[in-house]
Formats: sequence, C-alpha cells, structure tokens
Amino acid sequence: MNVSAHCSTLAAGKPSVLVFACRWCALLGAERAGRERIALDPAFRLIPVECVGGISTDLILRAFADGFHGIAVMGCHLGGCRHNEANRNAHARLELLGTALDCIGIRRERLLLSWGTAHEAAQFAAVLSGFIRDLEQLAASPDLLVMRGDFTAKSCACGTEESVHD
Repeated sequence: MNVSAHCSTLAAGKPSVLVFACRWCALLGAERAGRERIALDPAFRLIPVECVGGISTDLILRAFADGFHGIAVMGCHLGGCRHNEANRNAHARLELLGTALDCIGIRRERLLLSWGTAHEAAQFAAVLSGFIRDLEQLAASPDLLVMRGDFTAKSCACGTEESVHD
C-alpha cells in the first residue's frame, strides 16, 4: 500500500493525519458524518480496511516515514468485532507500538486508537477533530523535533541521542 501519495495531497501548515477505518464501523461513521454534513477538518486521508486487525505495525511506521504527522486507527468497539477477537489483538499490538514510538522519539501521542460503532457520526468527527488539535499542540512542543523534519530522537529510552534517518 502506497501511503505517501495520500500525504502529498494534504494542505501545508496543518498536521497530516492518515486514518485506517474499519469498513464495518468507523468507515460507516465517517460516511454518515458526511451525509449529515458534520464539519470535518480536511487535514486527513481515510483508508478503508476490512478490519483493523489486519493493519501491520510496519504499515504505520511507513506512514510516519512518508510524512504523516499522526495515524488514527479506528475500529469496532472492543468485543464487537465481526472478526472475533481481531480488534482486541490489534489493540494489544498497537499499544506495544506506542511504547516503541516513544522510544524512537516519534511519540505515542501521534498514534490514535479509537473504537466505536457505525452510527456514531458525531463521535467520529469529534475524535478526529480532537486528534488534529492535539497534533497541532504537539507540533509547537520544543521537544518534538520529528514533526518539524529534524529526525534526531532527543529522548530514547537508552538515554542516547540517535539519528532515526541518515
């Protein structure tokens, strides 16, 4: 999946967000938000997925490397997945990824995990708008160099300064 093509079409000066949306819940919530004309920030691109359980950590890391400031993974309510326990497994895996993001200097706050149902259009809009606002505040943070293009990790768990990109 080529996520860099999605990032290049976003407006400059705003944090860019890539949303992986479960086609059974979050995608339907997004479509309903559009039908109800709920205001949505244009700073995101949405990729529908069959289930968030199929999203690999590599894909999320690639999206960050391709320039997205935030990644949102939006799936069914935990325990309400059509694919048995797939979203619970994804939740556990992505929580571990959040720890790794902190270690390499990208910051866990740039990964949003959200669980909802198809009829929650207002919730979809509110969660996404809140995430974009949080990313704007993070961009102003002096210790978050990655969002401004300097890929030097200031506070890795090992305590040394490392270059994330050569």
